[in-house]
Amino acid sequence: MALDGIFLNSIKDDLNDKLIGGRIDKIYQPDKNEIIISVRNGGENYKLLISSVSSCPRIQLTNIVRKNPEQPPMFCMLMRKHLTGSYIREIKQIDFDRIIEITFECKDELQTTIYKSIIIEIMGKHSNIIFAHTNTKIIIDSIKRIAENVSSLRQIYPGLTYNLPPLPSKINPISISKEEFLNTIKAVNDGMYIYDFIFKTFTGMSPFISREICFISNLNESTYIGELSHSDIENIWNSFKAIIDKIKNKEYSFNIYANEELRIYDFYCINLKYLNSYKSKTFDNPSDMLDTYYYEMDNKNKINQKVSNLIKSINTKLERDKKKIEKQRHELLSAEDREKYKIYGELIIANLNSEHEKNKLKVLNYYDPEQKEIIIPLDPKLNLKQNSQKFFKRYNKLKTAEDELHKLISVTKEEITYLENILFSIEECKTISDLDDIYIELINEGFMKKKGKVKKSKEYKPEILTYISSHGHEIMVGKNNLQNDMLTFKVGKKDDYWFHSKNIPGSHVLIRTNGDELSDEEYVEAARIAAYYSKAKNSSSVEIDYTKKSNVKKPANAKPGFVIYETNYSMLVEPNISDIKLKK
Repeated sequence: MALDGIFLNSIKDDLNDKLIGGRIDKIYQPDKNEIIISVRNGGENYKLLISSVSSCPRIQLTNIVRKNPEQPPMFCMLMRKHLTGSYIREIKQIDFDRIIEITFECKDELQTTIYKSIIIEIMGKHSNIIFAHTNTKIIIDSIKRIAENVSSLRQIYPGLTYNLPPLPSKINPISISKEEFLNTIKAVNDGMYIYDFIFKTFTGMSPFISREICFISNLNESTYIGELSHSDIENIWNSFKAIIDKIKNKEYSFNIYANEELRIYDFYCINLKYLNSYKSKTFDNPSDMLDTYYYEMDNKNKINQKVSNLIKSINTKLERDKKKIEKQRHELLSAEDREKYKIYGELIIANLNSEHEKNKLKVLNYYDPEQKEIIIPLDPKLNLKQNSQKFFKRYNKLKTAEDELHKLISVTKEEITYLENILFSIEECKTISDLDDIYIELINEGFMKKKGKVKKSKEYKPEILTYISSHGHEIMVGKNNLQNDMLTFKVGKKDDYWFHSKNIPGSHVLIRTNGDELSDEEYVEAARIAAYYSKAKNSSSVEIDYTKKSNVKKPANAKPGFVIYETNYSMLVEPNISDIKLKK
């Protein structure tokens, strides 16, 4: 997370522009570690989110609606008592670090003006929201109380005096001169990396900024201080000063960075040149950016939570099916050995009057080209005729078993293929909605028990992922089996072309021809999309089957996503879609 002192400074500036002089209207506590303060200022309503959640501590304005508990927690009730109707008079950042103090002008019981503060410490698992008297710094309460048995160094408890957390001694980068900077760099250990020097020496600087300064100074991050030339140090100072000047002049650019797969990497408040290879989305202010970022992250975390349980359940079923098919194949091999029992029965019938021992019969095997003698084991409790009937009965039983085992093995193999496709669909989930589709499918197929209301298939209208070919035709992608079936059998027309990875779990891909002839380039583009949305997406090349949609059929009672086709073409393509346009 890149919410360092520099980023917090940009948030402070944004809050100062919008909230100073604002009146506190309402206070909520949707989570045990979060509060939302409703502020009315200049004819606008703002919602100030303050979070001490260890994985995402922050302060920002928010537009996301959060569900509040029916009974407000005690900390929320206390804040309402003291701050409702008060005014925000100051928002400051302490020592350019990850600590913000908001000062409120309040009235006591005698209507005397007094000042109270909320101090927000944004420090990972040690993050906290502390409510205190502004002048005396006597703590009124905190969202996380820290007693002596929790920390012997620093307690946060009502009645105690608030002290800043013990922090490493660092230099404020905003006020440092060139001479001080050069003296500082000379004074540190020659064996320190330049990358470490920047964020370990100066307050408010994260590894993000260290990496950026190294990049624009044309220096390797692992360069030792002792290896720097005079011109290198000049370059570092110039790069350092350029960033500090941007902060002083409030030249911020709020960006979310994502990789080629559009998976979010991180965010920052300044354009980072070393991340030029990443895709970026720019926002007008830090709050809108943080809303977008954390909404995506919350969504991703919820998906990961659900996905981990679902994957575990599917893998358990897969393991069970694999053991089942192993047993069925073993039984099938035994059944295929049944011919000897038929031969035993017929040889016994041919030798009913022969002399024999009680537990075996030695006869000439007429079915052997060399007509060798064979010893047939006998049940001493039965006569020859009864032994013969016993062998014929075993033969017929195994013959029937073979037919059934072939059917059972086919069903089990189909289920294994289906579950492997489900696992692929789970891995490709991007939203809770995508995951809910898979739950619905598994419930409908009897793999999971129904919990609550389930969306009916006839109401199912998902948003289909769609690309645009180089000649303007839509290329549509099914993200799960329900979407695959809908795409192939409801959306697709008979003259459209259908693509799928050969013998590998993957999405159904359909290119709509609209009655036009497709170019060779368009076939390749659709095939590349099918390769990208397959389990083999990390391979250098993937074999793709493609055919007219009219050639794709669904067998009766087949599971969702399962199709058959006979007339088709194939091509090897690279699973790369970076140059194919996504429909907006």
